[in-house]
Formats: sequence, C-alpha cells, structure tokens
Amino acid sequence: MISTSRPAFIESLQTQFSKGSLPGSEAHARMAHAVRRADPHPDPLTTRNAAVLLTLFEKNPNDWHIIFIRRGSSHKRDKHAGQISFPGGKAEVTDPDLMYTALREAEEEISIDLTGIDVLGSLSPLYITVSKFLVHPYLAYSWKQPILSPQISEVEEILEIPLSLFLQENAKQETKIRLSEGIVLNHVPSFQVDGHTIWGATAMILNEFLDILPLEL
Repeated sequence: MISTSRPAFIESLQTQFSKGSLPGSEAHARMAHAVRRADPHPDPLTTRNAAVLLTLFEKNPNDWHIIFIRRGSSHKRDKHAGQISFPGGKAEVTDPDLMYTALREAEEEISIDLTGIDVLGSLSPLYITVSKFLVHPYLAYSWKQPILSPQISEVEEILEIPLSLFLQENAKQETKIRLSEGIVLNHVPSFQVDGHTIWGATAMILNEFLDILPLEL
C-alpha cells in the first residue's frame, strides 16, 4: 500500500531510483575486506537467490531510523549467527518475485506491518561467497510507526539505528573481526555506530544506500 502523502526525503529517494543508475560495485568495494574483494564471481550452478529489506521510518519528524536485526540461528553451523544484518532470507519456490521474498521474510522475522510499507526500489545485488547467496536488497519506507517483534528462532535482537549516526565523520572505521571458526580478519571496513559493528555484506549494501542519499535529509 502506498501512503497518500510522503515526506520530501522519501520523494527524493524515489527520484533517485527513477534515474535508473546506482553506484553498485564501486560503493560495495569501499566497505569490502581485502579477502572479499578477491572473491570470484558467483557460479550460476551453485548460487541461490535471497532478498533483504532496508526499511526507513521516522521516530519524530526528520528523525530517520533504519531497522536492523542481530541474527540468531536454529542452525549450529550458521556462519552469519550473531551478525547485524537487514531482515531477509532465501527465496522460496512459491515466492512470485524477490521483492515478495524480502517483504515475506521481514514480516516473518520482525513482524513488521506490511500494510504500512512502500517499497521505493531495489539496490544492486550482492554475491555472498560464504553462503553462495546472491542477495537482492530492497529499500522501503514504513509510513506507519513500526511495532516490531523478533522471530525467536532466527532473531536475537531488533535494532532501530538513527540514520544520522551513519553520516558522522567517524562512522566508518577499520576493525578486527573474530569469526566463530577462530579465524581473525584484520583491517575490516565497518560502520561503528551506537556501540554496534556493522560489516560485511550489510555494510556494503548500506554504503550504496548512503551514496544515493539526497544532499539534505
């Protein structure tokens, strides 16, 4: 459902999508670890589709927030457990398209009210080597104040982080990441906001979104 009156910021974002040009891999690369930048292109025989939803909403006028989750997992070997990401998941054969996948997964994982969601467009797809998913991000605006509840089996925590924090000069920092397998990654590009570390695919998708922001929020 599309709201009858949308804030100027949202209209400006919609205009960006209508131009049909996104920064794509160039924006992704600036938040990619050196190991990630050397990854091969996806193998069409093993790649699976997934979709995520980057949702904006106003807590107060011009006080924009983005919805993230900290992933839990019902699978012991889930390589993404504990990481911060956007709500989303793999495409099912019954999904009519990938936008439906993103919306369905968001509803399942955080109980967001889809009757209050406007999908503004899709960002550039991103291949995740470790899980062999080609992730399709969708940008959405919640014109209803969201009342969210986590899917206990998959989501440890729902995070509502102010957009303004990502625009601060020191938001982007290199950090050290310790993976569950005992592997340590050094000099990992990340967003350090509100005590949270956002890195990997989520940071790469987020960076493209930040690149297309209007000059004035």
